[in-house]
Amino acid sequence: MVTISTEQYDLATLNVYNPSTSTWEPTTLHGDLYMVNGVTDPDTGELRRMSIGELVMVVCLARAAEKEAAVIDLMREMTNNTSFLEALTTIESKVLEGTAVGSITDKWKIDGTEYTAFSLLNHLDINPTLGKDDLITAIETKMDSMNSFSQQKMIELQSETNKRDQAYDMITNILKSLNTVQTGIANNI
Repeated sequence: MVTISTEQYDLATLNVYNPSTSTWEPTTLHGDLYMVNGVTDPDTGELRRMSIGELVMVVCLARAAEKEAAVIDLMREMTNNTSFLEALTTIESKVLEGTAVGSITDKWKIDGTEYTAFSLLNHLDINPTLGKDDLITAIETKMDSMNSFSQQKMIELQSETNKRDQAYDMITNILKSLNTVQTGIANNI
C-alpha cells in the first residue's frame, strides 16, 4: 500500500488587481510537494519530495510491481501444476502397463521437493495402495481437477497481465505528457 503525504510551500507573492476594491492586493501562490513512504532521498535518507508527475509515476510503478509479482506467482503455480500433471501421466502410464506404484523408480523434483511415485500420490491425496482400476480412476479424476485449475489460473494470469500492462502504459503516457509540458515550458522561456 502506498501512503502519500503532502507538503505545501509558497511559490511567489503577486499583486493581483481586485476589481471590487479597485486595488492591487498581494496574493501568495502555493505549490505542493508529495512524499511517499519508502521513497527516500539517497543522500539524506529522508522522504523524497516529489512533484505531482513524479508522485503519479511512483504510484503507477508500485501498481505495476504489484501486478508483476502476481503474474510471477500465478506462473509459478501453473508450472508446478503442469509438473504434477506430467508426473501423474507417467505414473498412470506405468500402472496401466502393470507396474506397481512401489516399483516405479522415476523421481520428480517439483518446487524444491523431490517426489517418488508413492510420495507424489500421497501429496496429491491419492491413495497409492488402491487397486489398479481404482487407482487409475483416482489419478484421472485428479488430473481433470488439475486441468480445470490450470484453466482457471490461465484466466487469472491473463487478467493480471492485462492490469500490469495497463500500469506500464499509464507510466508511458505520463512520461510523454511530462515531456510535452517540459518542452512547452522550455519553449516559453
